[in-house]
Amino acid sequence: MITKVQLEHFKKFRIETFHLGEDVVLAGPNNSGKSTLLQAISTWNLALQRWLAEHAESSRAKQRTGVPVSRNDFTAIPLREMNLVWFERDTAYSKGEKEGVDAGQPKLSTITLFGRGAQGEEWNLAVTLRYANKEQIYIKLADESGKTLTEVPPEAREAGIIHVPPFSGIGAEETGLQLGYQARLVGQGKPGDILRNLLLEVHRTDKKEKNGFWRNLTDDVQRLFGYQLKEPQYSEATDPFIRIEYNHAGARTPFDIASAGSGFHQVLTLLGFFYARPASVLLLDEPDAHLHVILQRQVYDLLRTVARNRGCQLLVSTHSEVILED
Repeated sequence: MITKVQLEHFKKFRIETFHLGEDVVLAGPNNSGKSTLLQAISTWNLALQRWLAEHAESSRAKQRTGVPVSRNDFTAIPLREMNLVWFERDTAYSKGEKEGVDAGQPKLSTITLFGRGAQGEEWNLAVTLRYANKEQIYIKLADESGKTLTEVPPEAREAGIIHVPPFSGIGAEETGLQLGYQARLVGQGKPGDILRNLLLEVHRTDKKEKNGFWRNLTDDVQRLFGYQLKEPQYSEATDPFIRIEYNHAGARTPFDIASAGSGFHQVLTLLGFFYARPASVLLLDEPDAHLHVILQRQVYDLLRTVARNRGCQLLVSTHSEVILED
């Protein structure tokens, strides 16, 4: 579980500290930094995974402490230029800004996560970002004092983090997509573009591992909407598009999920991430955006129940008065 997040020179925050609990609801006016905190945690996770992948694949990389990340591979946040990660887009110190630091020295954007493991053990890990140019940054790992690390705390490795940005609509068609490209679409703020892939993943994993997640998901949909979700149909050899349909009371023929309302799509996306991508920390940005006030409470209660059953920490950014009253 993440217990604290410290940010320095990251987007909206020059220096800020956030204390977190098991289930956290982030509230505040527009542009107050709710989404920025979720993006910071997602950025920390992306940087850590890239660092681990680089050091696992190359023996020479093990001797390095800086790992390059291009803008195209930076899937945590949609960016036109890499300097948009920095507070006020300022990537270097000016004269006299910091004692003992010369003008022009790189200004590191730092994200430090503190956590507590399953046995109560405390851990922390900082990710530092150094600007190279508009298309690339370098990442390093450090402890809370800033000392460079070449080993990652085991608890940090196990901190599986999934970030779900606000729902942005669903396309009429969707082909099968590799996980890397799915991550890029989510990073661009388009989780609806992988909705069918998520549902197909839940169904395939359930058939292989018999984990019951597909049945759980369809039961959730039936309870909330009265819809019967049909099994996904997809064959790369005969049809490039994933077909997922549903039946509702009184209908003689099934409908494509694109025919339903945005609230239905929103809930399907949230459930898809829950069941397709097991995580220890789930970051949800405005999950109530397209939901009726009554459905907001039902969905939030469902998400908390599923999260607790799966030992998942839930961090939610919202404007919903219903959720805030809980």
